[in-house]
Amino acid sequence: MGLNANNEEALIKEDYYTGGILESGVEGALRKNDKLYNEVKSGTWSQTFDTGNLKYTIGAQDGTRYVQYDQKNVELIRQECKNLREFYKEHGTDNPFFAGTAHMMNLPKCFAHEISSKWFNNRPWDLIKQEKEEKIRFYAIVNEYYSDFVCHPSGKIPIPYNPLIKTK
Repeated sequence: MGLNANNEEALIKEDYYTGGILESGVEGALRKNDKLYNEVKSGTWSQTFDTGNLKYTIGAQDGTRYVQYDQKNVELIRQECKNLREFYKEHGTDNPFFAGTAHMMNLPKCFAHEISSKWFNNRPWDLIKQEKEEKIRFYAIVNEYYSDFVCHPSGKIPIPYNPLIKTK
């Protein structure tokens, strides 16, 4: 990690990602909505947000929290990845503008959240990619279960080794 403005080691606070965003969003919603407050107090509630391609619902059932995602453009992304794989087979994966970089996957957010919740205890990609072993495990999961969204011509993201993936 880099240095902050005070020349100190910059730290990432996991609480911001794991609890902060959901907590502050719920708290903010409760301040404005007495009906929702009473539902939350009872332990069973939900609230749905629609952002165009992604519709997600946060809530709780008998006190157990959940987040559900419904992405509407999954098939378009799958087709785009297929087209990129064919393009890369013919032309190679080198990026002429940024040497050494290539577009290896285009994973829909709903699947990224699913991976995060099943295998990484709800840690978001922003935290997973900070640790090399976790990032490699994420890519291995994508290779194993979501290979339709890999853009590399081989159909697999190149990783230095194949980690064990716990089945869930």
